[in-house]
Amino acid sequence: MDSSGGRRLQTTETSLAIIDAVNELGEARMSELADRLDLSTSTIHVHLKTLLDQEYLVKRGEQYRLGMKLFHLGEGARTRNEWYEVARRKTHELADSCGEEVTFAVEEYGRAITLFNVVANVPSKGFQVGRYYYLHNSAVGKAILAGLPETRVNEILDRWGLPAETEYTVTDREALLEDIARTEERGYSVNDQEAVEGLRSVGVPVTAPHGGVLGALDISGPLYRLPPNEELASMLQDVVEELESELGVQ
Repeated sequence: MDSSGGRRLQTTETSLAIIDAVNELGEARMSELADRLDLSTSTIHVHLKTLLDQEYLVKRGEQYRLGMKLFHLGEGARTRNEWYEVARRKTHELADSCGEEVTFAVEEYGRAITLFNVVANVPSKGFQVGRYYYLHNSAVGKAILAGLPETRVNEILDRWGLPAETEYTVTDREALLEDIARTEERGYSVNDQEAVEGLRSVGVPVTAPHGGVLGALDISGPLYRLPPNEELASMLQDVVEELESELGVQ
């Protein structure tokens, strides 16, 4: 998804930049935000007052933190998709059957964001939920890239680049494009320690009911424990086929 052209409100951009900065810092004083965003404290103060009044931030002493309203809005964004329930159910079913960590993610503005993350036999909502990933070095990301038009792939790479997160991350564009081509040909992607050393994952794209890529599912785990890529891909493809069938994908 890309933003359209036209007028933009600088005041809105500043407020949103403050929210992003507070998120990155965890908590921040007004002076820290002014320095980080290169704005006067008087300008920051007005925005902070507005964000507090609208409940997007909370203040503890002199520190500003994100408010729970953002969590409420995020849950609304996640749950109001028509495919939410079936994707949630299939993610849990796959984790139970394979005994490993399973992630379902979608692409938005050139990055993958985790909507469901289930670790087998762990009764939690998943510690990765809401996390952003680069597309070039994650299994879900490469699976999604394989289903996008070449022009869109290049737009994403131009915007986010190919930052190295481990010594195994592919940082050469031509090498990545070759990897994406292999992913498209065989129907699954592989992340071999490219995001986290010692961790391997295999991903399969999920087609949207209206065509195009809805997102991707992946299975991940330690190198010493995971079965071969082909076996993981087979498990994923079976579940994705069921998921797509329930969504009415032709």
